[in-house]
Parts: sequence; C-alpha cells; structure tokens
Amino acid sequence: MADVLIREAQVSDADVVSSLILETGQSFLPLLFGPYVKVILGRLVKTPGTVYSVDNIYVLEVEKGKVVGMIVAFAGNTIMKRALKTGIALFRIMGFDLIRRLPSFRLVWMRNKISRDEFYVSNIAVSREYRGMGYGKRLMEFAEELAKKNNFKKISLDVENTNKQAIDLYKKLGYIGKKVNRVTIRNQKFTFVRMEKALK
Repeated sequence: MADVLIREAQVSDADVVSSLILETGQSFLPLLFGPYVKVILGRLVKTPGTVYSVDNIYVLEVEKGKVVGMIVAFAGNTIMKRALKTGIALFRIMGFDLIRRLPSFRLVWMRNKISRDEFYVSNIAVSREYRGMGYGKRLMEFAEELAKKNNFKKISLDVENTNKQAIDLYKKLGYIGKKVNRVTIRNQKFTFVRMEKALK
C-alpha cells in the first residue's frame, strides 16, 4: 500500500472534497440542494462552522499529496450551532431558492437526529479508482480514534440502505443497525439506516 496520510482538510481542498461529498449522495444531494449542488457544497466547505466546514473534515492523501478520500465527522454536541451556521450560509449562497427547498431540509433535519453524547460521521468517500484498497476502513478507524480522544463512548452514521458495500464495511467494523429513517424528496423515496458502535 502506498504511503497514506490522513490530515485536516484545508480550504484549498474544497473542490476535491465537495466532489467526494457529492459522491456520497449522488441522487439525494442534488434533489436537496438543487442543480448547483457542487458549488453550494464547495462554499459550505469554505465557510467556518457549517456542517460541511473544513474544521470537521479530514482528507486521505496518497502518492505525495493526492487527495483520494475524505471523512466529515463532528461531535454531536456541536450540531445545533453547526446547523444554524449552515442555515445562514445556505441563505447567503442560495437566496430565496432556500425558502422553496426549506420543507425538504427541515424533513431531513427532523429525521436525522444526532445526540449530544455521540460522535457523528456525516459523510465518507473514497475516489472510485482507489476503492477496495482499505482506505475507507482507515478513515473510519481514524474517526473512531478521534471520537475516543474527545471522550465519546459512541460513534454513529447514517447510510443509504442501497449502499450494500458500505453497510458490509460498517458491520465488519462492529457497527450495528439501530433504526431506519425514510424521507421523500421531490417524489423520490430514500431509506437510511442509522448505525452505531460503542467505543471502548
């Protein structure tokens, strides 16, 4: 395996990070954010304190600085503050289009409750050509260590029920499905599985 480095994301990583975030929800995220989803995600990555801000993103580099993976993870006790900053940033970016899309955002928010006492993995992705090399596992193990370092006893994530490869990985790492959340956005139905792991 090539030399691998996991580091905090920088603003200069915004383009590759926003592309990787988009890969985590290719059908879901465009319905939520609209046709300019990649631009919006890029702006959120660059805006401090949002859910997708670089301050809670870590990237995986191989081959002397090539970013091929990323993970968005944060402490549950920061979610209210992050949600507020994300909402303000989205209004600045999207204007009145956000008002039109607000019911969908609100639905996702209501179904995706995050507890204050858990460490939450929002998104994880590895570039297509680098999958199957153990990088997803490395990123998840990194998130678990980060959670332990910050004294969290539980780590959680939501995964689309159609993403069998990811679900298999999480099960191998000791994650257990706890509940199912269903959302309908623009007449398309999505089912997410909340998976959790107790940290020792």
